[in-house]
Formats: sequence, structure tokens, C-alpha cells
Amino acid sequence: MSAAADPAHRRALTSRTAALQGAGEPALAALGSASVLVVGAGGLGAPVLQYLAGAGLRRVTVVDHDVVDRSNLARQVLFDLADVGRPKAEVAAERLRAVDPELEVVALTTSFAPDQVVGHDVVVDAADSVVVTRAVSDACAELGVPFVWGTVLGYDGQVSVFHDAAPEPVDFHDLHPDVLPDEGSCALDGVLPALCGAIGSVMAAQVTALVAGLGEPLLGRVLTVDARRWRWTESVLRRGPDSRRPAPGSDVEPDTIAPAALARALEAEADTGAPDPGEPEADVPDAGPGRLVLVDVRTAEERSTGVIAGSIPPEALPADDRLVVAVCASGRRATAWARTLDRPVVVLDGGIAAWRTEGHPTTNIDADAATLSE
Repeated sequence: MSAAADPAHRRALTSRTAALQGAGEPALAALGSASVLVVGAGGLGAPVLQYLAGAGLRRVTVVDHDVVDRSNLARQVLFDLADVGRPKAEVAAERLRAVDPELEVVALTTSFAPDQVVGHDVVVDAADSVVVTRAVSDACAELGVPFVWGTVLGYDGQVSVFHDAAPEPVDFHDLHPDVLPDEGSCALDGVLPALCGAIGSVMAAQVTALVAGLGEPLLGRVLTVDARRWRWTESVLRRGPDSRRPAPGSDVEPDTIAPAALARALEAEADTGAPDPGEPEADVPDAGPGRLVLVDVRTAEERSTGVIAGSIPPEALPADDRLVVAVCASGRRATAWARTLDRPVVVLDGGIAAWRTEGHPTTNIDADAATLSE
């Protein structure tokens, strides 16, 4: 008899949960009727999904637009070498079904969209992106759905629970009221693989706390871990009378410019300002000589590894009518930053990584410099 046809399989799967003090059949019934949306199946989402697979839930929806990469395998514990190149959401769904064939699993190989929250009792934000978290926070607030949030970078991790419809409401905007682009990345700054498992496990436990009352959820509390010394600290988070919501950014995707086209435009500015007659005018931003301003939105440490000559940091952006060209490591943060501005912005396609790959020069700066110069 297969596990799917064996009614004893799920009873065995959830037996240790049922044995917990205060759990029993009521907890299993609550879990068995719950639907959970997990945004992200990467370093945090993988351990979250692994523990939710055997929790006895009714349905789990997995959202992730990415595919498995070799660099993922050390920390994204749902995947193995044979999965490289496959969509993460689809592979994750297979792994969950293999644990509990009765579990309904929906795999969405797309980016997060607010309408995905509809029909779910809890959302887990495991995308580890400020941009995505703000979208999740707003969508959950509109529908009155609690969401579990976690983040890891380097040796540092945080986890909390937000619920705008709770008796003492709190959401991500109360923790971070200012709109800021994502800072840093696991690829650039590294991440301790086991830290992903530690934070992901806590996040999964928050789901069972919210759904079945198995423990107290971290609502109004932010748990922080320093994995250098493995010290856990807790901070209280409350919505104060001066709490505010950031102005919504634009939903319009900013235009991009290829590295070669930007190089030509900068050369034209340095010379006569005339576009290269051998290249299509559409490749060059619609700006005359002295009409471009390069803004590098990376951290000071990232900028210290080299910038495009003439770049300035975001805080030095002048209030004039020049066309802004936003630069980051890969284009992602520059796109998020561009959406916060009420002026035309063009994003360097592929970021500094693509600029260097094509052989264009960068210049070194002082990491602590307030402005960027040659």
C-alpha cells in the first residue's frame, strides 16, 4: 500500500507533534485545515519548507522565480546536484509531496504578487529582500493575514512575526519605516550555511505557533542572532503614535541601458557631446553633454572595490533635471532605488558585474569618502 493510500502515514508523521503538551487532536485539526504561502525557496525557504512538509498542513504554496544553482547546495537543503538548473519552486514541491502525499502543494515559478496571499492563513516571507518584504507587508495588511519574516547575511540573522490586524498591530514598516534598497547580498558578503537553517527553523516554528498555538509567536518581538558568538537577543517592537508608512514606490519598471551604450554616452560627454554616428541613437540615453549623473547605490564597502568614474552615492544626488543612471552590483538594488524617485532614472543593465565583464574600466575610491571621485 502506498503512503498516499495509507491513512496511518499522516498519523505517524504528526504523532510527535500531537504528543506535545497542549497539542493533541485540536492542534492537528488546526494544522490540517491551514493553508500557508511561502515566498522564497532559497536559503531560508528551504528549511522552512522542510519542516512544514511534515507539519500536517492542508496546503502549502511555494513562490520562487529562480532556478537551483551549484552555489545554493551548501545552505538550500531541499536541493541536490541533480536539481541544478531546475525551478526551485517545482523541486521544493516534489520534496514536500515525498514527505506527505496528502499535502496539497502549489508551485508558482514567478515573483511574488499581492494576489497570491488570498486564501492563505499565514504567509512566510523567506525571500530575504526588503523590496519583497514591503510588498508582502502591504498585501498581508490589506487582507488581515499574519506573516513570518526572516533575514540572514554574513553571520547575522533576524526573525519576527507581523500582523497588522492583531490587537496590538505591528508590521514591517514599523521596523523599517524608510524605503531603502536591498543592501548587500549572500553572493557578495557570504552567509554561514547553518545560520540559514537556524533562522529557517525558527520561522517554521512561528507558523505552527500562529496556526495551532504551539508556542508563543514572535509578534511584536524581533529575535536577532550573532552567529559569530551564537548570542540571541530579543527586542520589543511596538507601533508608536508617530509610526508612518513610506510613500509607495512606482510600479513602473525603469528603463535600462547596456554597459556599452553607457560607455559611449560617457565618452561623448567627455569629448564633444556628439553621439557616435556609427551607433543607433536609441542605444544612447536621451541626454546632451553634461546631462548624465551616475548614482552608485551600493554600500561604501562595495564601492571601495571600484566604481565607474564620476559616480556619486545616493545621498549626494543633486536636485536638478539631469538624467540619473543608477548603478549597483547586478541591477536589482538600482531598480528598487529607481522606483523610489520621482524623476527619470535609467538602470545599468547587469550592474557593475556586467560593466566589468565587458571590459569597461572602474576607478578606486576611499571606502569612507562621502563622495566619489577619481
